[in-house]
Amino acid sequence: MRPVRPFLFSLVLASVVLTVVGCGKKGPPLAPLRPVPAAVSDLTATRLGDVVQLRFTLPAVNADGSTPANLARVDVYAVTGRPEGPLGRPLTPKEISTLLTRVGSIEVQPPPIVVEGDEAENAPPPPTPAPADGRPVQGTVVFVEETLTDALRAERFAHPDAAKIAKLRAEVGDDVDEAPVPSTEGSGRTLLWPMPDTSAARHYIALPYSTRGVPGTQSTALAVPLGPAPPAPPAPSVTHDATAFTIAWTIPPGLQRPIQATVTAASYGAAMAAKDMDARLPARPIVTYGPAHTFRVYEVPPPGTAGGPPPTPISVEPIEDTTFVDARMVFGVPRCYAVRSVEQRGAIAIESPLSAPTCVTAADTYPPPAPTGLVAVGSGGGVSLIWEPVMAPDLAGYLVLRGVEGEALRPITESPIVEATYRDATAQPGVIYTYAVVAVDRATPANASPESNRVRESAR
Repeated sequence: MRPVRPFLFSLVLASVVLTVVGCGKKGPPLAPLRPVPAAVSDLTATRLGDVVQLRFTLPAVNADGSTPANLARVDVYAVTGRPEGPLGRPLTPKEISTLLTRVGSIEVQPPPIVVEGDEAENAPPPPTPAPADGRPVQGTVVFVEETLTDALRAERFAHPDAAKIAKLRAEVGDDVDEAPVPSTEGSGRTLLWPMPDTSAARHYIALPYSTRGVPGTQSTALAVPLGPAPPAPPAPSVTHDATAFTIAWTIPPGLQRPIQATVTAASYGAAMAAKDMDARLPARPIVTYGPAHTFRVYEVPPPGTAGGPPPTPISVEPIEDTTFVDARMVFGVPRCYAVRSVEQRGAIAIESPLSAPTCVTAADTYPPPAPTGLVAVGSGGGVSLIWEPVMAPDLAGYLVLRGVEGEALRPITESPIVEATYRDATAQPGVIYTYAVVAVDRATPANASPESNRVRESAR
């Protein structure tokens, strides 16, 4: 055999090396990643009579954790019954958007474009400001409402493929009981209480969409019970003093009340610090019949008001008691109050319709406290007076009263003075005067306090 020539061997080796190197050569550019927004994670609901108020935060990140979110809008869908496919399969985003009812859509303002480095230095001046964008930004808490009707309560969701699956199962003899099993999960009721049918609920799902219309991951379905709301209390009574309104109401029939008022460790500690010997110990009933009904107080517009603000809850937390003190005292302005009963079903609060409102316009008939510590010092050309300042939020000032023996005291200041001192330069030398001071407020007509202590003095 003839030996391989060195030149031919070198040529073959070079071809192999080029082939290997060519395997690592860059190919055509890959398509850019287009992330989708993360799921809504905090969908909550409150039911006010027949109105369901949904609340959630617009996603600010993508499903892969990158920011800002590639978010164009969030649609909210609803269905009565279980939102699932045959055999309990979760619905796909396409099924959600085509089979469920869209009850709201929140369009989201795109995030600002951030220019950095050399591009920022060479960027042209900003154009004329564009009109304000009223759409919410990422990370904003938004609300969607739906009003429940008899038609919504009567419908029950059935997946289009459910009948096909049932037919196939019947053909193979797979006879499975499809009746729902009553459950108390999430109801909070553990004894002697009707077990709710979890299928008799309106389910809500929030589904975010990217700027290219690609759906992200849907939120967990939130079930809002469709049963009757608790009864509303009768119209409350409203009284007031100089500093606050007191709203009181009676309990409507059919509400469950707590066996003992809730006492937390913090409230008990505060009572002990205040040396309240009647304070109850923190306790938990051994037998529970479900959470007791509570109440929430609302400020409502006066009857007949058109275009006014909606009813606003002024009690932050539900109230176990039947009284509430509103310290936002304003005289001369109509205030109207109404109350709702509250029933807690798991994470969902169901509130009754509003009670009939009670309106009151507080009149300021409360004088400031009387000045104290009045002292008079006579000197050449007059009498100097000084007293302790009065602490009152609506104090207008003081009136100085003067009289001689056998006469009534009369004001010697034409209008209220603001300082807690006064020099009577009209006092006649050798004449003994009796002085007193009263405080007056800014009401119309002004309310005057009782007199201060009286003093007697004369000019020198």
